[in-house]
Amino acid sequence: METTRQFFHDRLVLLLTAAIAVMLVVGVSLILFRFDVSKNPTTIVAWRPNISGASYQSGKPIDIYALAVFMAVTACAAIVLGARTYQIKRYISIFVLASSLLLIILTTIVANALISLQ
Repeated sequence: METTRQFFHDRLVLLLTAAIAVMLVVGVSLILFRFDVSKNPTTIVAWRPNISGASYQSGKPIDIYALAVFMAVTACAAIVLGARTYQIKRYISIFVLASSLLLIILTTIVANALISLQ
């Protein structure tokens, strides 16, 4: 209990946790509000460059919604792992939080790109 209290009283950890929460809300709301299933029953879920040109791979809408679930699971896991590793070393915890923030940002960018191709 004391290490969890110290974890949330650390200013850098609190900043990273708040940034993760903000990016989670931005990313999930971007997916839920911008993605419209009624436009097309199949959606673009991947882009693979070929020798002859670009090729888009289509998939089901659940693939796009899975990105929102992935962001939520990543954020929750990062905060739990950050709190557990804080008692070992502070810098390990900061690394876990910062890398998950980067992962959530990249997932938001990819989701925005895939939704804009729809």
